[in-house]
Amino acid sequence: MPSAAQRISAALLKALPAILIPVVLCCLIFTPAAAQVKRMTGTVINQFTLEKIPFASVVWKKEGKGTLTDSLGNFRLDAGKAGDTLVISYVGFKDLEVPASPSMAAAPLNLFLSEAKETGKVVITRTYNRGLLWWRHIVKNKPINNPYKFDNYRCQLYNKLEFDINNISREGFNQIKLLRPFGFVLDNIDSVSENKPFLPVYMTESLSDFCLSLHPHRVKETITALQTTGIRNETVFQFIGGINQRLNCYDNFMVLFGKEFVSPISSNGDNFYNYRGADTQFISGDRYLHLFFTPKRAGENTFSGDCWVQQKSWAVKKMNLAISPDAAINFVNRLSLVQEFSQMEDSSWICIKDKFIADISPLKKNKISVIVRKTAMYNQVIVNDPATTAILAAMKAPEQVITDDSARLRTPQFWTSARPEKLSVNEQKVYKMIDTLTSMPLFKKYTNTLDFITDGRKKLGKVEIGPWYKWISRNPLEGPRLRFDLATTEKFSKRLYLHGYLAYGFKDHALKGKAEFNYKFPGTGGYSMHAAYTKDLDNGRAKYNDEEITTDNVFSQLIRRPNIRQKFMLVNEIKISATKEWGNGFSVQPFLIRTSYVTFAPLPHKDSLFASEDDVTSGELGLKLRFAPGEKKISTIRKDYKFKGNHPVFELRYVHGIKGFLDGQYNYDKLFGSITQKIRLHDWGSLNYRAYAGKIYSKALPFMLLELHPGNEVYYYSKDGFNLMNRFEFYSDEFAGINVEHDFGKKLLNLLPFLRKTNIRQFWNVKTVWGNLTNENRRLNHIDFGSYRLRTLNKHAYTEIGTGIDNIFRVFRVDLVWRFAPQVTSPRNMPPARISNSTS
Repeated sequence: MPSAAQRISAALLKALPAILIPVVLCCLIFTPAAAQVKRMTGTVINQFTLEKIPFASVVWKKEGKGTLTDSLGNFRLDAGKAGDTLVISYVGFKDLEVPASPSMAAAPLNLFLSEAKETGKVVITRTYNRGLLWWRHIVKNKPINNPYKFDNYRCQLYNKLEFDINNISREGFNQIKLLRPFGFVLDNIDSVSENKPFLPVYMTESLSDFCLSLHPHRVKETITALQTTGIRNETVFQFIGGINQRLNCYDNFMVLFGKEFVSPISSNGDNFYNYRGADTQFISGDRYLHLFFTPKRAGENTFSGDCWVQQKSWAVKKMNLAISPDAAINFVNRLSLVQEFSQMEDSSWICIKDKFIADISPLKKNKISVIVRKTAMYNQVIVNDPATTAILAAMKAPEQVITDDSARLRTPQFWTSARPEKLSVNEQKVYKMIDTLTSMPLFKKYTNTLDFITDGRKKLGKVEIGPWYKWISRNPLEGPRLRFDLATTEKFSKRLYLHGYLAYGFKDHALKGKAEFNYKFPGTGGYSMHAAYTKDLDNGRAKYNDEEITTDNVFSQLIRRPNIRQKFMLVNEIKISATKEWGNGFSVQPFLIRTSYVTFAPLPHKDSLFASEDDVTSGELGLKLRFAPGEKKISTIRKDYKFKGNHPVFELRYVHGIKGFLDGQYNYDKLFGSITQKIRLHDWGSLNYRAYAGKIYSKALPFMLLELHPGNEVYYYSKDGFNLMNRFEFYSDEFAGINVEHDFGKKLLNLLPFLRKTNIRQFWNVKTVWGNLTNENRRLNHIDFGSYRLRTLNKHAYTEIGTGIDNIFRVFRVDLVWRFAPQVTSPRNMPPARISNSTS
């Protein structure tokens, strides 16, 4: 008789077909349906910065299913049904809605979010604000987490600079007749974002070995790989390279385009920002907090944005900054900064990525503009290494950029493997497109015409002509004046620059001109030589100031102040100088000058002052010393453009006049010194000052060889001159003065609500000079005698005080100036010449 277990087994075997058949049928029915469920992948990207957005919400509107992007901005999600809409949202950005389509699962999606216009207008109403509490923890731990707390660090630096034309369309492009021949470039437009297409037009990349120390400040960058489209000028690259835009959000203030902005994690950031704590996320096992910040008040130089903060250390993992729309930066519609940080094995934090994005346009918003994207990535970072200290200590200059000879010889395969991040599809098209453009004769014609209009000079191979605005001018002495300049270009020589011009006045029937050369010796020694011969009217140029704007241009008579007779001297001068520059900003320039002068009415004629029938002639030997620490320089064949740092610039000049040397008629010694500096006043703009003093040691000199205090007889504001003082009005042989200008931006104007959204800025300034003249020089020059009275300050000060508003329509400036001049003491039996206070 079978047991109970055997009976159960037999029953299960009989029932097995009845159980398996439904199961198999279910599998056959539902398996095809399950196979039809497709997965889609994609990335959520900031449309302006092109940075991926982590932890953004991606949700199907009807079905309600969704996900968050990961820490790299990527997501995976089931494809939606027909008629549904994918909604992508992130705080501070406009929601993006994308209708479902079968093609969504065919390829990865790039979904671009644009910033919301009302970003940052968040009002905190509850008593407890966890965002403010998070900010306090971040500030408390700044000394520990600051990535620039190290004595030095070394890394491999990757730089990428890109220029894109923004807000263009095929229709608008084709409507401009001049641009139609270049329609092929529209094939390279970035089509991933239909609302804001852009066209990449220029890009440069570099890899370099980078060393930095902060105390003392030293930077060395050795560029090992470099490729660029169009511009092949290392001096330009040095200015835009790795050493010029180093920003740190841990600093209390950040300088952008010369303006100072308050960092959201500044020590007093709660005075400028509202903070809001949002969600938290876990990344690689660590908890991160999401902090948002917005400006408290309109019109201040602040940011809107967010950051991710590691809760364990209160260190910033990633910071996204966008300037406030009311920030006063000319021609900048939008500006964003992205900084990323990484934690090293010893728990300290370093910066691994900087990204700077600016939308620049001289036109209105939503018009054609240029987007500048600059990315710096720091790899293989080593901190506090004695080897780095030794490398920097061996430098002769505090900042040095060296380009290897083989840097431009790198192959495309090298760049593909060496880049820390891949180029986008549009970036890959840039190199080929620019090479095509620059080889087109019509494109060259357009660019040369634009250069001629803006720069004033026309290049003709190895020579250039211009500037065009000096070709014709007019003045009372010469009448109509014609001038023609001819100079060499880089194609002639990159070291030798030759320049000359001829000018002719139709009223005085006199030919005038100038010839000069400048030569920079090979190597890195910093040696150069300059020589010039000039026979021309002084044309308003102040002595020793080659940067002064002269009056021999087509616009000069249009901006002269009325009822002031124009004064001229004919200068016949030979000047030879040599310069030696060191990397630390120190330079020495010995020179010799031979000059003769001829005056014209209303200035006193030499016959009324001197017994000699010859022209007034001086022969001088001199030495100029200059120390400008932290100054950057862009060298071109024509001139050097200097950009001062925050340190004071010292200048000392000594001149010895020798009777009989180069036909000189007088013995004298001149000593002059000056200090110039720009000081940033946190939250109160910037202050520029120039203090100077000088003395002339001699028995008696004609007024041409004395110190002429710089006056100004045109409406164009002179930075260093006195704008209500006439030229040739005051002379001294000992003097001291100071010029101060304080630009405090919109600090006071923000008190007026209707001015907060404007870019108008306010300033005040004061210029004063004390001077005196010896009795010998008074008697020789007949001070206060004659039809034109030469004057002296007579141990008094001449002062001008001014204020005004700047940046009107982003171009104009209006000054209100008050003049305070001393009473001039005239000799006995002469009526006093009193100078009254006046306003302009």
